[in-house]
Formats: sequence, structure tokens, C-alpha cells
Amino acid sequence: MVTAARTFVDTDILIGVARRAPRALDFWRRADVQSTLTCSVISLFELLEGCRNAQEQREVLKDFARMDIAQIESGDSIDALRWYRDFHLSQGIGFLDCFIAAAASRLGYTLYTLNTKHFRVVPGLHVKRPY
Repeated sequence: MVTAARTFVDTDILIGVARRAPRALDFWRRADVQSTLTCSVISLFELLEGCRNAQEQREVLKDFARMDIAQIESGDSIDALRWYRDFHLSQGIGFLDCFIAAAASRLGYTLYTLNTKHFRVVPGLHVKRPY
């Protein structure tokens, strides 16, 4: 059985796409052709949190409507809590990043992010800077 390639993107990449940053858009277009784009539901929460009005919220939801959304599952919460406890003070990883890492790790996907410093401490998580 052949499985489709997945590109799991962090919130910072999605923000770049929403802001129409050229490097983010270039990565997005290439990834969209080569794989299925995926993000954590946490990233959508973060994007919606940054919206100032209903129009911006509609645009965000429209821009990312065709992405696969990775939900948070019960085991993700336990992993996120453990990583937050182990790495928040020493490495500065935030609790939302721990949830994003947990979903990517559970699915076995490489996480594409500009914030490799925080994510690279998560055991077993494959992290890659896209540009």
C-alpha cells in the first residue's frame, strides 16, 4: 500500500502564508504539489487568535480549508505535558508547541518550522526548517 506524502507545518509557516511572505508562499506551493498539507488544530487556534475581525477570520479559514487537520488525542496530552515539564524551563518550549509536537510525533510526520530551537529537544520528533 502506498501512502501519500505529508507535509506537517507549524504555525509560523501558516502565518507566513497568511501574510503572503514570498518564501513561505514558495514553500507552500511546492509542498502542496508534492504532498498533503497537514497542521495541528492548535495551529488553527493560534491563527484565529490573531484575527482582528470576522473578515480576517473568514480569510484564514478559507486559506487553510483544504489542509488536513491533526486533532489532539488523549495520548498527545500526556506527551505534551511530559515535554513541557522536561523542556520548558531549560529550552523555552511553550505548551502549545508541545501539543503540536505531540500530534506530529504520533503521526510520524516531519514537522516543518522556523522554530527548530524549541522543537529539536522533543525526543523522536523529526524537525526540518523549510527555508
